[in-house]
Amino acid sequence: MKKADLYLFLLLFLFAQNIFAQNADSLLTKFYFDSGLPIIDSTGFDYSDDYSQSVSSWAIDSFPESVVFHNQMSYQSTTNPNTSYDIRIGKGGQLYSFRGSFGESVPPQWVNPNWVQPSYGGGHSYAPWVDEVWQLVSVDGSIHNPPDSSYFIHQAGVYLKTPEQTAPFYSPILAEYYNTEEQSYSVVNWGQQAHTEDLQNINHDAGLLYYTKYTNKGKGIIQVDNMIYNFGQDNMNFLNVPWGGVRNSSLDHFFISTPGHDYNLTTGLYGQTPVIQTANTGGWVAWSNHIDGDSPTLGMAHPTTTNTYGNKFRYGDAGNLSNVNNLRDYHVFEMIRQPIGDQLGFGKAMSFRYFYVLGASVDAVKSTILEYDLVGHGLDSSFVADMNDVPSLRYAFSTSGQGIQEMVTTAPYGLLLKTSPYSDSHPLFKIASDNGISVITSNPYHFSEYPYDGAMESMSLLGFLDTKSELSVTDHTVCEGASFSFFDGTTFNNLQGDTAHISTIPSSQLNWDSLIVENVIVNPNNEITDTHTACNSFTWIDGVTYQSSTNLPTVTLENIYGCDSIIHLNLVIDTVNTLTTVEDLEMMSLAEGASYQWLNCDQNYAQVVGEVNQSFISTENGTYAVQVSENNCIDTSDCITILTVGSLNELSNQILVYPNPSSGILYIEGLETLKSSAQISILDVHGNMLKRIGLDSKTLNLNAFSPGRYYIEIVYNGQVEAIEIIRK
Repeated sequence: MKKADLYLFLLLFLFAQNIFAQNADSLLTKFYFDSGLPIIDSTGFDYSDDYSQSVSSWAIDSFPESVVFHNQMSYQSTTNPNTSYDIRIGKGGQLYSFRGSFGESVPPQWVNPNWVQPSYGGGHSYAPWVDEVWQLVSVDGSIHNPPDSSYFIHQAGVYLKTPEQTAPFYSPILAEYYNTEEQSYSVVNWGQQAHTEDLQNINHDAGLLYYTKYTNKGKGIIQVDNMIYNFGQDNMNFLNVPWGGVRNSSLDHFFISTPGHDYNLTTGLYGQTPVIQTANTGGWVAWSNHIDGDSPTLGMAHPTTTNTYGNKFRYGDAGNLSNVNNLRDYHVFEMIRQPIGDQLGFGKAMSFRYFYVLGASVDAVKSTILEYDLVGHGLDSSFVADMNDVPSLRYAFSTSGQGIQEMVTTAPYGLLLKTSPYSDSHPLFKIASDNGISVITSNPYHFSEYPYDGAMESMSLLGFLDTKSELSVTDHTVCEGASFSFFDGTTFNNLQGDTAHISTIPSSQLNWDSLIVENVIVNPNNEITDTHTACNSFTWIDGVTYQSSTNLPTVTLENIYGCDSIIHLNLVIDTVNTLTTVEDLEMMSLAEGASYQWLNCDQNYAQVVGEVNQSFISTENGTYAVQVSENNCIDTSDCITILTVGSLNELSNQILVYPNPSSGILYIEGLETLKSSAQISILDVHGNMLKRIGLDSKTLNLNAFSPGRYYIEIVYNGQVEAIEIIRK
């Protein structure tokens, strides 16, 4: 197969595989648990990923709302407008806008000017919808230490606190899926260390996947499912599920339920109010703009029991809201879970579920929570699946320039990945750089240890596997019938069709002693960079920067990240065109632009001296073939029989065949004049005998023959003659 044909094949194959795309997205965003709560009202729901400016006001002067918007879900009730809502989901999976009859409830993102440093690239808008929004936050308390105390893995994104950060960076979306039937939207994000100004000093990284699913249940109920999977080495022991809050100007009063489902008005400043154990409540809280709760209300229902160390929340106004210098307009709500031991260490997952509920009043919200047992449908679990209990996807890969294209395939070859995290598994990502290079790797920091610096253009999740790995894709061409040995020693023999093979080389078997000259390149700044593909985690041990692109020395490397090497090799079988045509005595190869050598089949395929052109005119009867050399592959055509050189005149005068060409009955006259020892046969162009006919034959029915060229062969008096006939 030619290279151009390969690319066309891959394009067509990719198009065909699009039918699997929706299923792949569904599997990659799938949760372990389902609430079992059916849709109560499916009418009035709408989903859109088309941006339109909201009517909400935002205290962000540097960036328009369009930079954060990803999609929105809305529910409009014709019978109870107080249960209607419009939520907007940001590029980090965060809920950055939540409108109801009470107006906009998410705080306006205002920051005190005294908090802004001149070095902040985001200026007064250094937290553009990454802080005062509904989101997940995780902390490893063992390294969240003074004086920085800056270990916060945000679901939403990062603060713009370095001079270079002049545009928002939201936690990359790795997979997403909108389910029309469920009226749900699911998204997976790679959580980010938020405090960028400290990362260069304290070297925090982030190894969390945040799963979020928003589901409309109708009647003002929004189900929120969360899952956190830890593929990093830090141990999470403090979670906010969720962190968020409301605008005091929209929902000024906060109510906490009692175990008997009464409720109490509470006030206070955040940090000064008591920590509330959910077990001491009825499992729900509510915000209303009326001191008695008798106005449009937003509530939240959550489980009262937990698998972690307590399930509690903190709340309170963000400062003195009556102070004219405090425009924060923010009532904080922080739901806290504290994993025990290594419940959320490497290879572990935790799942949660809670509900937002809207209604005309706190009593109306309470009635909905109780009627549908929303507290009972909540979830708090430290479960992580076994590998055999999650679905799989198989991928084939190809190269395009410096990029890698992945395709979900049902072919038996390819890389098999699990679609959901399982115990002690590693994610595999496709990451593209800003200059068109893409890699398949378990290392999210492949291009930069600061993901927000622009080196990374996009990132997606392909699945999960047992070890940290990096995949390379290579193409190779061999001739049909050849054998080929792959990198892992597997050998395929007598290859007849294109195939692919995965070779996995464990990191323990890779040779890290040195990098030979051929693996070293000099970038445009004349600085040496490594080009090996083992997770891009090397240090130059000797610390020297070489300034010359010639006579490069051998450089010692250190393998930091320890990735297995997966090599996906696409093997293309190159076939030679051995088709031929024959016209009278001229034979021609149909291979264009190749090398040719005509052979005499009757002489053990000896070369016909000097006959090296695409066509060959025989000067004597015989059987011939052509050897074709094309793309470094050699093959030989079928043999062609020539019988019409030097026909006997006496037979030409005695034997009459008509009509010739014919599409049906062919008449033959004169065979009876031959001696009884004569043999008459019908041959194809390759000299194969199709049938014998007798001397008394007068006709030949050609209906049983395919259109083409044939011969009536006459063996007579020790000589051979042939009369050419054509079946139309």
